[in-house]
Amino acid sequence: MSKYTTPKLYTGKAITSVPKGSTKLKELAKNIWYVNYTYEGKQIRVKGDLNRIKDASEKEFYAQALLESIKQDLANGYNPLDETQWIADRVKETCSLSKAIILFKEYHAKHQSRSKTIGTYMSKLNALSEFYPNILLSEIKTKKLQQFVQSKIDDSTYSQGSVKSAKRIFSAFFNVCIKEELIKENPMTGFDAKIKSLKQVDEKHIPFNDEDLKIIFEYLDANDKYCAFFCRMIYYTCLRPNEIRGIKLENIDLSKNIITILPDVKKVTTNNEKETIEINESFKPFLEQLNLSQYPVNYYLTGDSKNIIGEKRVGENTPYNKLISALKKLELNGKGYDLYSFKHTSNIKKYMNGWTIAEIMKANRHTSISTTEIYLKNLGQFLDIKTKAIPVI
Repeated sequence: MSKYTTPKLYTGKAITSVPKGSTKLKELAKNIWYVNYTYEGKQIRVKGDLNRIKDASEKEFYAQALLESIKQDLANGYNPLDETQWIADRVKETCSLSKAIILFKEYHAKHQSRSKTIGTYMSKLNALSEFYPNILLSEIKTKKLQQFVQSKIDDSTYSQGSVKSAKRIFSAFFNVCIKEELIKENPMTGFDAKIKSLKQVDEKHIPFNDEDLKIIFEYLDANDKYCAFFCRMIYYTCLRPNEIRGIKLENIDLSKNIITILPDVKKVTTNNEKETIEINESFKPFLEQLNLSQYPVNYYLTGDSKNIIGEKRVGENTPYNKLISALKKLELNGKGYDLYSFKHTSNIKKYMNGWTIAEIMKANRHTSISTTEIYLKNLGQFLDIKTKAIPVI
């Protein structure tokens, strides 16, 4: 017979009404949350640092991480009634990555780090945790960090500056973990020397040929409507995946045919202003089919990987992983196709349909023509010059 009951997360009184402009999760997050279980008949209640977190989505993320870490600790012999040194050492050996991230945040809160600084740390660390869910901190080795960063480079999530930022953040994170005696060595040691040996993708963001594009959308329309919508949105808007993930319904105005992109979801540039893009008439029917008005305005346009519209922002890798899964099933992987392929395809088709370079540049919100030309580098493979006459000299 087990010494303890299954730990459960309690979020307080049920929400029966939601004020205008709020959500059920936001109202629920105002309650006192805790993890509760019994050990040898005695009730144990753990709050951790949960109730200091104001952001609803962040509170839910850390609540689930706390719950899972408690389950792992108990499964590995933790006794909350007798915290002996042996048990303490054992807990450290089995500390999960998600739990270590919570401890890291608490460490910086205690040392009065700026909230903006903590937020920057959390963005990169949470992405790492999403990439390696349910992994022990001790299992994070140099190679795994290299693979994570490489994946972000390959899908264009990380620029050169982002890679440098990630390296600084991961080094700081693991140094704190060493200081807290959660691990003995920093896996970032030797990162630079070894990442050069990682396989670099020579050809990526390859535009789709017409046959493959048709096959992909036929498959997605039948099997994954979320991914089909996400990919079409990249094609028709030329927005970046991270920008699409951050769009809320309140940012969409169908009456004016515009979508507003806020600074916090844009790629880092010198322009820190919000931007608006035109909703092309070819794409508008796909938005109208979603019946946007039936949802709260603070829901995310692509917040649910099944229903499309949802209350929370989907994980950074969710759309990418869904597409790659479809490409593998269709045996179209290995051709250099990814999410950005839809953007490259869109720009090539625009050019072949008579758009000028300047018009394509504006549609992409590029600040230089040289950037736009990158998206047209594969244009040659789509042009047929067999019937073109060569001027006589």
